[in-house]
This record gives sequence, C-alpha cells and structure tokens, in this order.
Amino acid sequence: MSRKKTVWIVTSYLGEGLPWSVMHQMVTEYLTAIHASLEQIGSTSILHLGTTLKPLWSPVVDFYGSKRAWMIAMQGALGLAMGALACFVGGGSLRLVWVTLAGMSVLSAAHDIACDGAYMIALDARGRALHSGTRQAAFRVAMILGGSGLVWLAGYAASWRLAFGLAGGMMAGLAVLNAFVLPHMSRPAPQRPGALPVPGGPTTRAFEGPTLLSSFAESYRSFLTQPSAVRVLAFMLLYKIGDVMMFAMSKPLLRDLGVSTAQRGIINGVGTGVFVFGSFVGGVIIARRGLERTLVPMTYFQNLCIPLYAAMAVLRPPIAGVVAVVVVEQFASAVGTAANMVFLMQRCRGTFSASHYAFATALVGLMSTFSGTASGWIDARVGHAWFFLIAFACSLPAMALALVVPRGPLEPATAGAGG
Repeated sequence: MSRKKTVWIVTSYLGEGLPWSVMHQMVTEYLTAIHASLEQIGSTSILHLGTTLKPLWSPVVDFYGSKRAWMIAMQGALGLAMGALACFVGGGSLRLVWVTLAGMSVLSAAHDIACDGAYMIALDARGRALHSGTRQAAFRVAMILGGSGLVWLAGYAASWRLAFGLAGGMMAGLAVLNAFVLPHMSRPAPQRPGALPVPGGPTTRAFEGPTLLSSFAESYRSFLTQPSAVRVLAFMLLYKIGDVMMFAMSKPLLRDLGVSTAQRGIINGVGTGVFVFGSFVGGVIIARRGLERTLVPMTYFQNLCIPLYAAMAVLRPPIAGVVAVVVVEQFASAVGTAANMVFLMQRCRGTFSASHYAFATALVGLMSTFSGTASGWIDARVGHAWFFLIAFACSLPAMALALVVPRGPLEPATAGAGG
C-alpha cells in the first residue's frame, strides 16, 4: 500500500509541477533568451493570479464530481495548451503567447485544487508530513524536465518550439498514465447537515442552489475564524515573499554574469536535484520532530540564504561559484518549503480540505503575484545587488511571525480515507 501511494503521489505532482515549470521557468528563460525587458520577465508572476483566484471555484471541485476526474481532465487540457504554446513562440508578437499562458494559469489552478485535495483526503496527518518530501520531489522532477532538460534542449537545438512541444507531449502522457494509477477515494462526511450533497457516493452529482451557496460560505467562514487567524493569515501571505522576488530575477542575473541558456538549463537541473534532496530531508525531519520544533529554524534557514545572490551580483564569481550559490540556496529553499507546506495543511479542516488549502495557497499566490511582478521594475532601477538585499529585507516580517504563529494542527489527526 505504501508503494501504491507513492506511485500516485509521484504521478499526480508530476502533473502539477510540469505546468508550473512551463509557465514560471521555461517562459522566463524564453523571455530572458530573447532579451525581453526586466519588466516583461517579472510580469510572468501575473500568472500566479490563477492560484490567487482559485478559492472562487475551489468549492465546485470539492463538491462536484471526483477529484480524480478533475485531475485527469485538466492534465489533458494542459497538454493541448502547451502544444498551442509551441506554435506561438518565436513569432513576431508575444500576444498569443500571453493569451495561452493565461488559459494555462486557470487550468493549472483547477488541477492543483483537485490534486492537493485528493492528497489530504487519502493520507492521515503523519502520512501527509512523511510524504511531503515525496510530493515536493515529484514536483521538482517535473521542474528538472521543464526548467533544465527542455531549457537545455532549447538552447542546444536553438528551438523553443521543440521544447514547448515536448512539454505538451509529456503532459498528455501523464493524463493517460494517471487514468490508470490514480485511486478512487471517498471524501470525509460534511459536518453540517446544510452542506450535505445529493446522494451519489464519492462522485457527488449535484446540489440544491441554496445548499451550494451555504457550502461556499461555510468553507470560507470556517477557515477565516480559526484560532489566531490574523497571525496565521499574515504568515501565509508573507512567508515566500523574499524567495519569490529572488527567483523572479535570478535568471536575468545569471544571464548578465555570462551564463548561457544551455548552461542555465544545466544549473537549473543541479539546483532542482538539490531541492529534491532537501525536500526529502525537510519532510523526514518534520515527521520525526514535529512542526512545533522545526518551523522557526527552517524559516530562518530559507531566508538567510537570499543575500547570497546579492553577494554574487557584486563579486561576479566564475561558473563554479554560481553553481555553489545555487546549490546552497536551493537546499535551504527546499527545507523552508517543506515546512510551509505542512503548516498550510495543518491549518485546513478535513471537510473542506480542498477549499481551505486552495485559500491558503491563494494567499501565497497573491503576494507572489505582486512581489514577482514588481521585481522587474525594482531591479531595473536599483541594480541586481541592491535588489536582492531588498528581497531579503522583505523576508524579515515572516521571520518574526514564525516565532508567534500556532504550530500545532488545527484538527486532531484522522485516518486517510482511501487510496
């Protein structure tokens, strides 16, 4: 059963990671390679709006159809969108590229809602902590395929159309594979009679109009009224701000240090491999020692590595020094991300698992959208060195909040529901 769970967790989060890699790595590298402005490169963070707005439709994913069906359908649609993107890159106008990316952002967000909700239903609290490294590793393997392998191929073959076309083929292949390996799982019984679905088993068919509206309202009310809600929401909002700013301008920095597109693809692969290892390490540490004892040191470890990029901008190290900085920073980011994922899941109630987790990740996406989009504007005006110091300063509020937010689970541990 453990191996079966591992298989579907890996295939699910490969399907979640590849669209993210295309939108936030490959497209960033593409714009960097064609020497688009820093403002345009930073504007790729607008694609986080799909994540930011997904609470608007997350209760629909919770209560209509199965999460398994949502996942497979969205993966197929994303494969088609990536194929369309391959047709539009390299043209004289970026308009069709941005329109396609906007559609991918919505499809990817719907897929993420179903994927994360299925993960929380199928595993108990300890299993979620233990497999947090597995899901992050699968996500990062998809990033190796997109942000490293396909970026290297685009640079080596001088063909971004080939790279985006192969991404679409891989996504379509995952949809077919997941049709066979994803389990059929039941959802926790709703706690309020007013939120009961029309009988239909795990794949609920329909809702009365007032019942659906009350389910929407209850899902958000129960999240926003949790203990220490202000501190919890502020911490969710600010946790990744410095890390996101650093990531948004890391590619232009490497380009300006003389690192080619193909070399950046290789460095992306090395960094992502280190992130995979760090994800496993972070997940195991949290499972053994608990988030209560690990949240603060992991948060600090992640953010204290941001100034390394400022040092790199000033010292302009050779390629070996660039790789060393990327390795250290990616390991720290992985450990911090593992802690953040477990924290977000611990603040969700089982009945509204998908809605609550979507709301939590939307807060992360909201700040990512604004901070990432502003990054290009700031970097273009202050230069790389000052920009990365500003990114570190923006991480200080999260480091302070880590000391005062509740670190225990919102609800007692419950057994997984299936899978």
